[in-house]
Amino acid sequence: MDEKLNISTKIPFKVSARTAKLIGLENFSTEEGAIIELVKNTYDADASNCIIIFDLKYKKGNSTTEEVPSEKFDKENSIIYVIDNGIGMNDKIIQNQWMTIGTDNKLYEHTTKAGRIKTGAKGIGRFALNRLGMFTNMITLPDQLDLNGEELIKNQEKIGFDWTVDWKDFDKVGATVADVQAVLTSKESTNLKQEFAGRFSNYKKVLETIEEINFESGTVIEITELNDDWSEEKLTKLFGNLEMLLPPEEQNEFKIDLFLLNNLEEFGTVKRAYYDDYDYKLKASYETSIGKILKIEITRNELDVDALENRYAEVFQFEMMKNSPFKLEDFKKGSIQSEIPIEKLISEKVDTDLLERIGKFDFSFYFLKNTISDDKDDGDLKKYPYKSINSANRKSWLKKFGGVKIFRDDFRIRPYGENGDDWLRLGERQAQSPGGTGQRLGGFRIRPNQIAGTIRISRIHNANFQDKSGREGIIENDEFELFKNILIDIIGLFEKDRNIIMHNLFKLHNDRKSEEEKVRKAKEDAERVKKEKEERKNKDEERKSEKNNENSKTEPADSYENMAEAFLILERENEKKDEELRLLRSYASVGLIISSFAHEVKSLRARLIPRTKFLISELKKHLNEKELESTLDKDDNPFYMIDLMSEEDFKLKHWLDYSLNTLKPDKRERINLNFTEYFEKFKANWSKALKQRNIKIELYKLDDQECIIRAFEVNMDSIFNNLLSNSVNAHYGHNKEEKKIEIKWKKKDRDIEIFFSDNGKGLDKKYSNNPEEIFNLNESSKTDNKGNKIGTGLGLYIVKSIIEEYNNSSISIIKIDEDLTFKITFKARK
Repeated sequence: MDEKLNISTKIPFKVSARTAKLIGLENFSTEEGAIIELVKNTYDADASNCIIIFDLKYKKGNSTTEEVPSEKFDKENSIIYVIDNGIGMNDKIIQNQWMTIGTDNKLYEHTTKAGRIKTGAKGIGRFALNRLGMFTNMITLPDQLDLNGEELIKNQEKIGFDWTVDWKDFDKVGATVADVQAVLTSKESTNLKQEFAGRFSNYKKVLETIEEINFESGTVIEITELNDDWSEEKLTKLFGNLEMLLPPEEQNEFKIDLFLLNNLEEFGTVKRAYYDDYDYKLKASYETSIGKILKIEITRNELDVDALENRYAEVFQFEMMKNSPFKLEDFKKGSIQSEIPIEKLISEKVDTDLLERIGKFDFSFYFLKNTISDDKDDGDLKKYPYKSINSANRKSWLKKFGGVKIFRDDFRIRPYGENGDDWLRLGERQAQSPGGTGQRLGGFRIRPNQIAGTIRISRIHNANFQDKSGREGIIENDEFELFKNILIDIIGLFEKDRNIIMHNLFKLHNDRKSEEEKVRKAKEDAERVKKEKEERKNKDEERKSEKNNENSKTEPADSYENMAEAFLILERENEKKDEELRLLRSYASVGLIISSFAHEVKSLRARLIPRTKFLISELKKHLNEKELESTLDKDDNPFYMIDLMSEEDFKLKHWLDYSLNTLKPDKRERINLNFTEYFEKFKANWSKALKQRNIKIELYKLDDQECIIRAFEVNMDSIFNNLLSNSVNAHYGHNKEEKKIEIKWKKKDRDIEIFFSDNGKGLDKKYSNNPEEIFNLNESSKTDNKGNKIGTGLGLYIVKSIIEEYNNSSISIIKIDEDLTFKITFKARK
């Protein structure tokens, strides 16, 4: 008995399969987080492309209260694919790393073969697969093979591996991790593109994307028996977060595409949040290897430098503006650089050992004001020579991409800067010092709704910034608290720079303000002189004659009257401009309303065509269509009535397609626009609507040269949609047989010439002597049968205004009768 007690035995720990699974799943509280984890894995595999594909299935619900039965999401038959062209995995890697829960491979091997810093370190990312679905199949083609663990050779025979796991095995009662097994099978002559061709043969857009990618190696993950209901709203949110997943700087080494097979037009290539419209940009780089130096570059883009030089030049005579970096030549440079020892930026009380543990980082900060509330007109004076901004576009962009975000090794750490998260507490700071930017020197604080920024840290250089257990943020330790204060001090450098400039401009404005009173008095004098002139007309001829003989007196009086008349003419011109702005704002509001209800309109568009088809199929179950044709008048036949409804739905869908197409973000980006490609797409978009009106649209490229300009696609849409709308109206009641619209284009020297014509009724006769008048604001020949003007008078005015925004570009009318022809000239891209 005593001998047995003295026997010692080493026994292993056992981990239940369910516990291991739960530990892994705790790191992925949402399905969106699980997708992002898989995207990070593709990055760690040195992939240049990651493709996420949702093949969502629906089954009819049991609702009988709706006209169209509700559709219920079918989790069992829906599929999620995650595809990459990374290095793949051979059988040894799958067994020793992929199948090891909590592997420390990424913890000690920080970089990939291509030199990327690996994003993961905990070794539980594969549980993201389980978070998304209950069954996973993976096909992987490695770039290298392991010969019995001795050496790696190039995988010339294309040997791939098929790996499957049923995650429900982890939930079996009493099962340990060792009891759960996956199935691994080798596959000879693996061709990933053939795999894709078989799975996505009916989806041309997907295949076109895949065809452009090199898949010499890579991985395809297929997740089935999904755990979550994936709505279009969830996918839209995922797509938006993928846009913010990577830093906004232009990088082409990693590209993400997202496809919904049910609606391939809805998503596509994930574009990053480029900051190309800002007032200020500050770039800070902290280096520890060269003596704790902070390199600063400030780019000023808020003020019109030409206006500063020509109309505000006196500001550079003020004492603070005589020295760099506030001299005129500094503004002309655009950017100013400086190097600041970190000790001069932060408080002397900061623990030097704590500072040592911060590590190197980069910080890019952007200031974008979304209104110009501090620069209201004072007569004809303005305090600050701001560049013009598009307030609506900035507010929309800031709503989506605003805030200061942190990226570790090129991937975003949530929730910093997300959904208004003011983690630097800039709002509290501004509330304590709410003064305007130029009213007093010192104390200007930025508001959190006017900024966007990116902070870049690394696992290697910032080891003390550790993730919280749920991967939602960084642990709030002393190092991170000091880091936040350093960032606020860096933002303070921008605030100081802007405050000094604006304060001196504010002083200049006050110095000049006395001139405003002079303008007001001049207006009063002009009104008085005009009144006196009118009164003099009523005086008798004798006194008038006497006055005319005194030449020395009349000339100054005439000059005085002319100046007064000119002043009043300028007043009227300004009133016209104000009226023009009010009109344009009212029409812009219509576009904003459409944008606000875009989601609801998309849902309506998706239901338009199927609803009549469904109605017909249901009617055929209860009525004989052929019998009704012989027994009922056509107008009483329900099938005929539904056909009429279907035609109207088709027209409505085309209008909705056009309206929603103008809201796409990529339409508002400046691109190299190829007119040949643009006009082909333009024709395709309008062909169905024009066919219903028996109008042909014909395209003619008059030479073999490329016609490319740097332009916003939405601008071209405004030009040619307005021209096409006028052409359609010109065909009403005219030339009923051969209605056509022609677009011709060619390159001539450095110019691109476009000819837009139709064979309608031509320009209204009232413009025959002055056809250019049709480009004026509120000018329209479109009336009802009572002569009331029903045209907006905006179309061709907008066309001309947009064209003239492009340097040396113009529009003219070269034929005004039948075959009305417009000639548009753009400068070609160099």
